[in-house]
Amino acid sequence: MSVPSAPSVPPRPVHGPHREDCPWCGSRRLRPRPRLRDPRRHPPVRPGLDRCRDCGHAFRNPLAVAGADHPAVRAGFRLRHVLAARAVFRRCPEPESWLDVGTGDADFPHTARRWFPYTSFDGVDPTPRVLRARAAERVEEAHVGRLTDPLLAARLHARYDVVSLFHQLERVPDPRAELAAALHALRPGGLLLLDVADPRRLRALAPGHTPHPAGLATELEERGCTVLTAAQDPRLIARKEASAA
Repeated sequence: MSVPSAPSVPPRPVHGPHREDCPWCGSRRLRPRPRLRDPRRHPPVRPGLDRCRDCGHAFRNPLAVAGADHPAVRAGFRLRHVLAARAVFRRCPEPESWLDVGTGDADFPHTARRWFPYTSFDGVDPTPRVLRARAAERVEEAHVGRLTDPLLAARLHARYDVVSLFHQLERVPDPRAELAAALHALRPGGLLLLDVADPRRLRALAPGHTPHPAGLATELEERGCTVLTAAQDPRLIARKEASAA
């Protein structure tokens, strides 16, 4: 008797659904980067970088499905990884422990180890790629999941001297929750390293203006952190004070 063939399973989409609202403030006034096709009618070839007209938050739209990063994209981060590692080294040359969020294959810990040979690097990622990174000895501990998961957050509470996020806030549906989870994993006095796709999100507004809802510097200061980098810097480094949330 012949065995019926299994039904074909459609491939998982590279990107998730297109968002009509801002993940930071909820506004529907988005300014999309010009695309060749209307994402509401045709799936985009790749995600664009949309900006909210109300709060200025820039984010990838649609968000990439977990595990969809291409190696060529990761290779494009290499220079940013080097510059970020040097920036942290100038402020904290010998951290004991470091967590890289959304680490994937742990390209950043692999690069940063040149400056931090005695630091214990751990990684968290929603895909099993982080397990492969541990097998390759790029990280010491590998956590599969999201930093915002309550069980994972409880295990990692106040464990790290440095927590880094590269283009992570643009790729998650709730960037504020991701930011809070990163601070939760930091020890008092630890450093938070943020590298974002759009440096304009880091610029402070002129005195007298209403605080920018999407301004990371303002957000961190309200949470009790001290921002250590200049407003025009393409990355942000902040120190978590003892009173930080």
